Amino acid sequence: MTDPHAAVALQRKLDRLFAGFRDWCVLWGLARLARDTTIEFTGSLNDALGQCDLRAGRITLNAVLLHSANEGLLHETLCHEAAHLVAHVRYGVGIAEHGPEWQQFMRRAGFPPRAVIPRSRVTGLDRD
Repeated sequence: MTDPHAAVALQRKLDRLFAGFRDWCVLWGLARLARDTTIEFTGSLNDALGQCDLRAGRITLNAVLLHSANEGLLHETLCHEAAHLVAHVRYGVGIAEHGPEWQQFMRRAGFPPRAVIPRSRVTGLDRD
């Protein structure tokens, strides 16, 4: 049986996450992105914390980010992937993956524009 307190805590975490996502979309001048983007979680991303499918408008996040110790990384990773979407919409396909266009959206949302988060900072990610 599922712990009802854990379910409520998870729902609150997701509510905060999605509210942040909507706020970034407004900040970036693309409020419709929040409506048009699918966000999902999976346990099958291996080492990757997130993945963005530009054509499908889908962001997939590693379920390890739902661990309570990873909450800051959860928000940063969603922002990271959302910044790929908005950079693609604003500038098209001819831009560098983590180039200045992407970096400006990360900074505007209040996150460092880093392409990779060290594995040692992620709780629950399998270590080699």
